Amino acid sequence: MSKTRKIFFVMAGGGHETDQHYHDTIKNRRSLDEIEKFINPEETEQLRNYAHGRSYAAWGAVPGTNNIRNWEVMEPGDYVMVYRKGKIILAAEIALKVRNENLAHHFWQKDENGKTWEYMYFMTNDVALNVSMSRLNKYLGYEENYHPQGFMAMKQDRVDRLLSVYGDLVSLLEKLEKGEELEEIEFERKKIVSEIIEEKTAKAPTEHTEMQWRLIRLGIMSSFDVWVPAGDQAREFDGHKFRDHVMKEFQETIDVPTYIKNIDTVWKLGHSIKSAFEIEHSTSIYSGILRLSDLRTLTPNSTYPLFIVASRERKSKVFEQLRRPTFASSYLSLDQAVKYLSYDAVRKLDNEHKEKQTQFDIDWLTKEAESVV
Repeated sequence: MSKTRKIFFVMAGGGHETDQHYHDTIKNRRSLDEIEKFINPEETEQLRNYAHGRSYAAWGAVPGTNNIRNWEVMEPGDYVMVYRKGKIILAAEIALKVRNENLAHHFWQKDENGKTWEYMYFMTNDVALNVSMSRLNKYLGYEENYHPQGFMAMKQDRVDRLLSVYGDLVSLLEKLEKGEELEEIEFERKKIVSEIIEEKTAKAPTEHTEMQWRLIRLGIMSSFDVWVPAGDQAREFDGHKFRDHVMKEFQETIDVPTYIKNIDTVWKLGHSIKSAFEIEHSTSIYSGILRLSDLRTLTPNSTYPLFIVASRERKSKVFEQLRRPTFASSYLSLDQAVKYLSYDAVRKLDNEHKEKQTQFDIDWLTKEAESVV
């Protein structure tokens, strides 16, 4: 069953003190080495595992009935939108909440009433934005002039509708920031595709398996969680068993379609998708693009990169298929959303960074990829 995600508004305006706090612990993330001095070993392990040792944005609330009530229902994977002067300036995903007066005092000292922001939470997948609240209100079902107040939870029926109709929060906000309108997910298509449990696709055990392993390793070098379909987890390449390196469960959420579990390789961080790959070796190019087409239909506002991975000999066929009117339509725009990665490019990146033992950056992948347009 898909996880329901909550959305919280957080006010981050109203004076020099708040601006300074925002700069200190959101704009400038705090390292796990610093945080762990104040939290217990179990909390440290949760933070270490959630974002693979990355630094975190941190925020908190002072004691108060409404603040405590909202903080208590927060869970990992929920969203936070930071609001200031009529704009959404940041969206992020909750990784962990802690009540910790000492850490809050370390970060922010005390307010004029002698209280500190001890109802704390740590955030990852945070993206700075500049989105007018009035633009977002159209999709939330609020009046155009609606403004959130303080620290508050959005009504769950509005959250469920927003995420199920338009997809993940960060992607839809990024589209609004660019001045684009949001596309609604086709519900009938969603119903049909969600019934697909396991796709029976013949996959060659040679280069397909090699590419899948290299993408698993690149994902790990990027400090992401990696998913491959359940039927592929028993595979191995060059002595490396997939099941020892990939997620055992996908952690489905209301804004991430079940169908993505059939994609050859998926990179995640927390509950958010970072990239998805279809490897085309012995199957037809059309079938791989069709799977990405179905995914795009269910996530029309997503901004994470999609890739077809194939040999150099098949590049022209990949581009030929992506130009088909069905895929290049204004709704799907697969010719813009999907990029081509050659086997050689994947091997080169994997070998270079495997030898250097350095953290991989997803931007290096997109630079190697080729686009139709």
